[in-house]
Amino acid sequence: MEDNQELIKILKTINKEKTICLLAPSFVVDFKYPKIIIELRRIGLKKIVELTYSAKLISKEIHSEIIKNKKKQYICANCPSVVKYIENKYPNIKKKIMDIASPMVLMGRFMKQKYPKYKVLFIGPCISKKQEAKENPEVDFAITFKETLDIIQYAKKNGLYIKKENEKKQFDQLYNDYTKIYPLSGAVAETINNREILSYDEIIVADGILEIDRAILKFKNNKKIRFLDMLFCKGGCVGGPGIISTETLDQKEDRVIHYRDKSKKEKLGKHLGKFKYAGDLNLKRKKS
Repeated sequence: MEDNQELIKILKTINKEKTICLLAPSFVVDFKYPKIIIELRRIGLKKIVELTYSAKLISKEIHSEIIKNKKKQYICANCPSVVKYIENKYPNIKKKIMDIASPMVLMGRFMKQKYPKYKVLFIGPCISKKQEAKENPEVDFAITFKETLDIIQYAKKNGLYIKKENEKKQFDQLYNDYTKIYPLSGAVAETINNREILSYDEIIVADGILEIDRAILKFKNNKKIRFLDMLFCKGGCVGGPGIISTETLDQKEDRVIHYRDKSKKEKLGKHLGKFKYAGDLNLKRKKS
């Protein structure tokens, strides 16, 4: 960490400027809840929100788009690596990528709209998010879980880890429980109420390069397939390269599901995220 000027710069920014943290729900693979919330506040982050709210908005928008045209084929745009992969290897189907922003970009956009003077930091398991953040002004920085642990340890060692009275252990508003499974393969298809709009054989779920290539081949050859839900990493985001854990994919998946189920019992009051909070938020991939 002492040699990583980028991470040191991010930590200094957190200490000098008001910064919002966007925490990917896969954090439970590497960190304990709510301990991680307290630790992030102690290194200087002013607000900490989960991406489950933007995921909820995305699932609703996907549902609406599929209803509009019952013959059109769609590819989920949540994973930036999948989007880039299709644009480079399968340009003839890139028009079928849905024009809906990723959870990170959309949540960053929402927070920038609500708190325009704040910086936005994304923390997740994905290296591709770093490039996506550079391409989208809604997010100022993006780091992995491993880098987050490095920053926390550096802050503790260098007097930048400050304990406070009455430390808030919960996320700041905009919460949703059922989309906490978004890091898992097939989660988007599961959370768009697909039974109302698609039959089983109209959906393909794929994770990892080999499965993605097979899914795209089927998608191109069979017009009856209407929705591709794909994540670049095997197992989904819980298999991301920025994760610390060496547990099996099944164990990581269990952690996410357990967190989702436990969260349903947590009383958070006004933290519940309602669709109306988003108002006229632009959901498209590129902000016009």
